[in-house]
Amino acid sequence: MLDFELLRTFVAVADCGGFHRAAERLNLTQSTVSQQIKRLEFETKRPLFRRTTRSVALTDDGEMLLGDARRLLQLEEAARHRLAGPRLSGTVRLGVVEEVAGGSLPSALGRFAKLHPGVKLEVQIGVSAELIEQLNAGRLDVVFAKRPLGTSKGRLVWREPLVWAAADTFDLVPGAALPLALYRERSVSREAALAALNDNELTWEINYTSPSLTGVRAAALAGLAITPLPASALIAGLRILGVEEGLPPLPDLEFAIYEKARPDKAAAALAAVLLTLAQGPSRPAI
Repeated sequence: MLDFELLRTFVAVADCGGFHRAAERLNLTQSTVSQQIKRLEFETKRPLFRRTTRSVALTDDGEMLLGDARRLLQLEEAARHRLAGPRLSGTVRLGVVEEVAGGSLPSALGRFAKLHPGVKLEVQIGVSAELIEQLNAGRLDVVFAKRPLGTSKGRLVWREPLVWAAADTFDLVPGAALPLALYRERSVSREAALAALNDNELTWEINYTSPSLTGVRAAALAGLAITPLPASALIAGLRILGVEEGLPPLPDLEFAIYEKARPDKAAAALAAVLLTLAQGPSRPAI
């Protein structure tokens, strides 16, 4: 029988696209991750990854194993929770950014509700900085939010590109200030976009602000401005602008789980379920 620990490491490497990022997610050393993959390849008697100096990709055998590994890990998680101690109860106050609330969150919350029917969930949607402040003030128990690339706070769930998005019909005017649609309040994507523009000494102006992802995306769809979006938030009618249009590259976005210093059992159980999103298949569009 395959070792669940090895399968969990295998899925993390496949999802992260490399050993270093998988080690960060699993809180292991890169050498430990490499050793575990070698053990799994020895047990399966199959090469699971094609390794080069620049990339790691699944072999055909690795692709076949990946789906089975995900299903086994989900079954193992469900069994562990069912056989755990006394049923959990109480209320957990969860704060999430809109990018997560509109995409991966519902399936995870549904799974949590089945595992812990005695726990009541209160969900608040907001901007990362505001939600983390409320967590620190004791008004939230768990937060699922974006974090600036390079910081170590929170527990990494996934990373994805941040891109410049504009309507299919939008044309940049040479020499004119770049029209921007941005979050109204402090936002990781807003700060990353403005820093990239300022570092490249580009002229810009904020033409539209909104407290929500839906608002800034609507402005871009209407052709009013360009906006920085997670790649998973692109929808029909939007296209990506890049260096060919004179725009600077943007850093990746990292989505992380934040918890209180001493979470109760119900909050810790919710955080554990949310972290399994890192093991899931490609995240749905937001």
